[in-house]
Amino acid sequence: MVKKMKILLIILIIGIFLIILEILFRILYKKIHGHKYHVALKFRWNKSHVITHPYLSYAYKKNEIIDKNQRLPYHIHYHKYFSFKRPLRLNNFGHFGEDFSLEKPDNVLRICCIGASTTANNIADENQDYSYPQLLEKQLKDYFLSKGLKKDVQVYNCGIGGWLSVDIMINFQLNIIHTKPDYIILYHGFNDLFLYLIDNFSFDYLHGRKNLGEVLPIIKRAYFLPKIKCWHSYECVKDKIFGTGNIRNDVFGLITTIPKDYSKKFAHLDIEKHILKNILITSQYYNIKCILSSFAYYSYRNDQMSIKFGEGVQIENQMMRELSNEFNSLFVDQAKRIPQEDTFFVDAIHFTPDGMKLLAKNFFEALIKDLGYLEK
Repeated sequence: MVKKMKILLIILIIGIFLIILEILFRILYKKIHGHKYHVALKFRWNKSHVITHPYLSYAYKKNEIIDKNQRLPYHIHYHKYFSFKRPLRLNNFGHFGEDFSLEKPDNVLRICCIGASTTANNIADENQDYSYPQLLEKQLKDYFLSKGLKKDVQVYNCGIGGWLSVDIMINFQLNIIHTKPDYIILYHGFNDLFLYLIDNFSFDYLHGRKNLGEVLPIIKRAYFLPKIKCWHSYECVKDKIFGTGNIRNDVFGLITTIPKDYSKKFAHLDIEKHILKNILITSQYYNIKCILSSFAYYSYRNDQMSIKFGEGVQIENQMMRELSNEFNSLFVDQAKRIPQEDTFFVDAIHFTPDGMKLLAKNFFEALIKDLGYLEK
């Protein structure tokens, strides 16, 4: 009896200690970050939609449905927006949206939006879903309908979050080229920059990037641990050491080399330019028109990392201007046309619904002008 009482007392003391620790963690975390700790969704391993690929850092499963929703922990608008209003569909090419067709009727204007998360991203409010390719397609369809033009429009979302320029180039040449687009829109920046702040630079990016297959054993560890949503201190420690149990959240950090030197200069950025140039050369050969763009970066934090990446984005934007001049491509200055305000951004690079609308509108106007439909 005495032994049982001692065990119960020890359990009680441990329980009280954990409760006090949890309360202190929540108070301190909110004081430091301005919001509570975000507990990510956990997917069953066989429901994960991120997969290995022999030629890409990673890819998404083809013909898959993402039906687990969550509030999004963006820095500026924390938990204001959701992953989706309607479940997200991954199509026959492993991108978000309806299936890509290899056949293209004569009356179809087909546009492929290539890039990373700023292209792929879908967010939702209480009413609807928003992604810039989807908004662009609607604007073009509404315009042609209002003008009585018998022109159908297909705007394909060909972005994958976390991809580098080399992933975008490989996917374009292996997959997207077969859809026979009339235009591609290349909106890309930021993701390559960290590679130029790591020592021992390698032209093939192997100094700073792994393939998903190399870290799968690490990622799988998190799937053996329980998800306890109300225990934030436990979730934080588990997420830092083992991952969240959501491969979409964990993959970018695990395949990326961590040490970065923010005092380094952005040397070798011409490698990214060379990679993007290959997309333009291929497009030119296949008679595909290109729309290039500057990258909108919202430096809302005045810390060393934000300032450094802001400098890098400026270099990338100048690079995009030079490429547009060299290849006589259309250029949309999104960095200048999208105000750096909370209204348009959820963090430094991703957009609110209003930001996505403006991004799509700016590309829409460039397309209509190039197609010759702009009213005088």
